[in-house]
Amino acid sequence: MAINLVGIGNSQVPTNAMLGGLAYEDSSALHQVRSGRKNIIINGAMNICQRFAAGAANNINNATHTYHVDRFKAYESTDGILQGEWSTDAPPGFYNSLFYHPATTDTTLANGQFAFISQVIELNNIRHLGYGGSYAKTCTLSFWVKSNLTGTYTISLINDGTNNRQFVTEYTINSTNTWEKKTITIPGDTGGTWNSNGLRIAWTLTSAGNRQTTTVGSWFDDSTARYATNKQVSGFMSNTGNSFKLSGVQFEVGNYATDFEHRCYAEELSLCQRYYQKLSGAALTYYGVGNIDGANQAQILVNFITEMRAAPDLETSGTNGDYFIRVTSNATCTNQPSLSNRTTKNALVEFFSSGHGFTSGQACFGRAANVSDSFLAFNAEL
Repeated sequence: MAINLVGIGNSQVPTNAMLGGLAYEDSSALHQVRSGRKNIIINGAMNICQRFAAGAANNINNATHTYHVDRFKAYESTDGILQGEWSTDAPPGFYNSLFYHPATTDTTLANGQFAFISQVIELNNIRHLGYGGSYAKTCTLSFWVKSNLTGTYTISLINDGTNNRQFVTEYTINSTNTWEKKTITIPGDTGGTWNSNGLRIAWTLTSAGNRQTTTVGSWFDDSTARYATNKQVSGFMSNTGNSFKLSGVQFEVGNYATDFEHRCYAEELSLCQRYYQKLSGAALTYYGVGNIDGANQAQILVNFITEMRAAPDLETSGTNGDYFIRVTSNATCTNQPSLSNRTTKNALVEFFSSGHGFTSGQACFGRAANVSDSFLAFNAEL
């Protein structure tokens, strides 16, 4: 297992650390001093995956963002197809990782083509960093990575939504198919505007030249989002045997990385559900209660598990017969459920069953049919 420390000027943790006027011979004392809630990343251990089962490979739709574990999304605009999955191959101290490889290849990247993995940290969760002001705080990004392709890779930080303030830096994967820990110190941004979505942190897999930059290790203005330098490993999409795995991601205030903050599963799940909630379960699961509204539909109130970031969109299985309206018997739905109204706390979902035979005003349930793949999902991702 290799550990690589990368920072401003490639500086490493000093042997003698001065903390509160006390000198420590070992920088591990930092791990003891910087305690409490510290990891601004959500689901950095890749333990929460509401969308897919472990080991289930799923393609990224070209030029769209796809989540393969909660809060981490991938984007690719190449002529190949990038495939992602939730993996149980993990570094020491972890159980899961995020795994990507090309399902089909692209050996020549045209301008505008690139692929990356990212998490957008909500603006509310970075306000204390003071980005855009003179007091902006230095932070440290640490993570574990594993790939068959060694060489130079890049990290890009962007003011998401505005996309004109950026920081690009490099790290090196030294050994083939070996979990390596990387640590990158990032100065606070004292310029730019930080009033949109928040902070995007992106791990670049490949990038054409027009998405690269020669400005490395400092914040800069650019109207085009930059994801790489000209040293970035560029052949990731050239072979279906290439792989990239990521886990143990932590972004914290300070000049040095501390031990990874492992949160309990229930707490991490609740943090993820602010952005995405998938209601599913065994066949015949109940989603909510409501009333019959006319000859063809029912209004079902669904209260969210936790308040969401914004009023969400609805996702369904895509198959009409996966849903029932129930009064004293089940009526199979003939259309997909749809949103009638929504807030950050609940949603009114309309279930449709042509000629269901129930009386308008009767109390009823919206439920899953006698199938295993029915679900209602509410999406308020950034």
